[in-house]
Amino acid sequence: MEHFRFSKTQSCDRRTALREWGAALGGILLITAVLVGLFATFLYLGRDMASVIPPHMDDGEEVDPSPMRLAYMLLGFVCSFVAAWWATRAAGRGRTLGAFLIGYAGGTLLWQAMGESAWHFSIVQEDFLTCFPHIEGSSALFLFIVCAILLIYCYHRHAFSWGVWAFVLAFVGNWWGHFFLIGSYPLVSGMMEEGVWFRLFGAVAGGLTTVLSLLLWRYGARTQKARLCCILMFYFGLGMIVTGVGGI
Repeated sequence: MEHFRFSKTQSCDRRTALREWGAALGGILLITAVLVGLFATFLYLGRDMASVIPPHMDDGEEVDPSPMRLAYMLLGFVCSFVAAWWATRAAGRGRTLGAFLIGYAGGTLLWQAMGESAWHFSIVQEDFLTCFPHIEGSSALFLFIVCAILLIYCYHRHAFSWGVWAFVLAFVGNWWGHFFLIGSYPLVSGMMEEGVWFRLFGAVAGGLTTVLSLLLWRYGARTQKARLCCILMFYFGLGMIVTGVGGI
């Protein structure tokens, strides 16, 4: 598939490579900072508001069902798919980097809506639970397996445009990074404390991911789209290190 063409030869000079790294990684960091700041602002504004539903524990964590979180979840969900549509149009006009960054913004918004917000609004009653899954926790294991299989199938069927691939990879990268870090802990909870596992996993998995992304970029990526995927992979590896080791 053209988006992810890899071989032993890299068709990119040093100046072009530096421009791509600066524009792509700088754009990713800027978009992330803006969206995280916007999300934090919504949560701050809703800190003293009455909860939409009674607070309770879900998958070992206390939920925060504030009205402003709900507003951001709904807004982010809608805007994420608007961004996916916009990214597709940008890709159709030959704006490879622009489509990539727009798709990344959309995928991150979808992660904030589904991974950071939706599970806070599960409704607990005496006889049943209306559940929005905590997809970054171990309870999402089978959902993770199904989505991984579907993603592989879509890749082999050339199912998505470049803009939508950027959107999907941004969401999946956010999800899987959190899932592997947080969802894997129950498997080792009897051997080490949570903080120790997070630091160990962040250092090892994050380090391996960043190294692999650099090797793929240097020795395999032939197209601009493949190189941008490597830069996104590098960012998520770096994110695992910061999140796990730094405890953020």
